[in-house]
This record gives sequence, structure tokens and C-alpha cells, in this order.
Amino acid sequence: MTDREMDRLAEQYLVAIYNEDFSTIERIWEMAALDSQLEEALHELHVAVDADDRERETVAATRAITDSVQSHLQSAEIVTPSTGPVTVGDVARELFLHPPDRLAAEAHQLNQTLEASRELLPEELGLTKLIAWAEGQFGPAPSEYWKAFRLAALKLERRRGSAIEYQLAARRATKPEEPK
Repeated sequence: MTDREMDRLAEQYLVAIYNEDFSTIERIWEMAALDSQLEEALHELHVAVDADDRERETVAATRAITDSVQSHLQSAEIVTPSTGPVTVGDVARELFLHPPDRLAAEAHQLNQTLEASRELLPEELGLTKLIAWAEGQFGPAPSEYWKAFRLAALKLERRRGSAIEYQLAARRATKPEEPK
């Protein structure tokens, strides 16, 4: 069987699965019984379809739970584990959720803009260097805003670092059973 024929059958099979066309599914499996390559391809296809279905179900359930919590527990904060380095948008969202006292209106406007940013924070988070970098990237803001931004960035980096360390921490192993 050529690759083109294999691809055509795989496409027909996927369409049959999603349309619940059992006669086509049966016909293709009968062909696979005579062709080990086709059989292997169908098994791999099933693994991918199952993984896709599980992912879709997980996303739908997560969305439903999140929506329910947000609508019924309006003061609740939904914490989702974040991976990777801290971004400007992450820090801006943290400042939105936990704003410092007495920030100027222009600082709130800038924060709203920064929430969409995927820009990574610089390695050096000293206040002077952070302000120079941030104002070069995003424009001027009151120094109180950048101080609050720096503190939120440090807090997020510590939180992510401790989560990673916790995952790597040694755990007490269960005691092996004594031979009888």
C-alpha cells in the first residue's frame, strides 16, 4: 500500500469516527487485518485521537469549573500553575490582583497595557536597571509603580522557584517489606 493510499484511508477513518460511520470503520479495520502497516497506523491514529479527546474534555471541564467559581465566588482567585520564566504580563496580572496602595491612574493604565505582554523580565531586577529597561520598552511610569512592579516580579520568581524546588525535593520512600 502506498503512502498516498494510507493517508487517504486514515482520512476516511477519521471522518468515519467523527461521523460515527461504523460500516466504514469496520471496512477499514478489515483491510487492516490484511496489512500490518495499515493496522499499526490505525492504532497510532487511535492513540492520537484518544489523547486529543482527553485534552478537549480536560479543557472543557477546567473552563466549566473556572467559570462556575468565578461566577459564584467572585472574591476567589483562581491560581493556575505557571511554568517557564516570569513575563511582564505575569507581573502585571499579579499587580492587578493584588494592587499596592495609592497607585496613580496612569500606572493602572500602563498595568492594563502590560498584562498582554509576553516579554521576559531582565535577569537583573535591581530597581535602577529595571526602571531603565522597562521605561525603554514600555514608556515612563511613576517610580512607585516600578517599585511595586519589581516587588511583584520578585514574589512571582520566588513562588515559581519554590514550586520547582518542591517538585524536585526528596521524598521519604516507603519502607520495603521484609522477606518472609
